[in-house]
Amino acid sequence: MELSSNTPLKVFVITTGNEERVNRIQNYLKGIDFEFVYSDSYDDLLKLEKEYESYSHKFRQKAIMAGEIGCFKTHSQAWELIVASGTPAIVIEDNIEFIGEASRLLADDVLAYIQSCGLVNFTNFCYILDPEKPFKISDVKEKKPFPTVCYGITPLRARDLLSSMKKTAYAVPIDKWLSIPKLSGCYGYISPIVVAKREDNLTSIANKRKGKKTFNPLNMIQRVINKVKYDY
Repeated sequence: MELSSNTPLKVFVITTGNEERVNRIQNYLKGIDFEFVYSDSYDDLLKLEKEYESYSHKFRQKAIMAGEIGCFKTHSQAWELIVASGTPAIVIEDNIEFIGEASRLLADDVLAYIQSCGLVNFTNFCYILDPEKPFKISDVKEKKPFPTVCYGITPLRARDLLSSMKKTAYAVPIDKWLSIPKLSGCYGYISPIVVAKREDNLTSIANKRKGKKTFNPLNMIQRVINKVKYDY
């Protein structure tokens, strides 16, 4: 493994600010240029939950929840920082567990995949279509979500995602949204380089409680329409 001969990739860490998780990340990323991106307060997210409940019911039976909105929103804040920086970056979540050294993310081949794919995942993924090169997650017939624990992204692709958010933000949780090209506006790729996985004993900031279900027949009709329109 050769460390990048270019400007080292910066890492943005999605977090609620939980002290234990912050300390874990600081230990993991010693010597690496990184920045925490903090989620909004849960009270503020509860307001957004009410705002987007009806909209999200048109895409799935269970409404999007405050924690899921917080996760989505915090990732988008990281994308804004990446657009402003003008350089590719890595985004990780604070419930990450590295497989080996975190410095693996600074290697030339990682940067090369980010530059060629635009949005590419470095998380352990069980549904491997090609062990030698990146493949589109939307090609996985099991319709699996895009793992948001550890991925690389270019400023151009971050800008594309922010643009798509103006139309379809919070329709579904971010991992599902990133796996559906007609919602996110781009392809997400799975890399053959596996750097991390989700820590088994730590939940995502999205997993606080279950969303309210709708049994409204009009919502059911709209979901069918949207499933055809957005192909998910």
